[in-house]
Amino acid sequence: MKPEKPTIMDMSEFKPSARCPNCNLIMYLGNRCPHCDYLLSHTEQKTQREFWLKVRNAVYIKGVVFFAFFFFIAWVLFAQS
Repeated sequence: MKPEKPTIMDMSEFKPSARCPNCNLIMYLGNRCPHCDYLLSHTEQKTQREFWLKVRNAVYIKGVVFFAFFFFIAWVLFAQS
């Protein structure tokens, strides 16, 4: 059985989970492993949710820093006319 892959960007329910504790394969959509039908416990679900929030926030921070730096460099280059 092939695991379903996420198709919609930036939705937490479509983020891949870590690895299934039973079969060690990547889990995608939902809280049930498509390979061995293992269901994540509430604690494991909460841990996965917190992990993906941290990953998403880190990417947002990197984007803000990049664009702030980019606009500063563009302002310095084009303001010297």
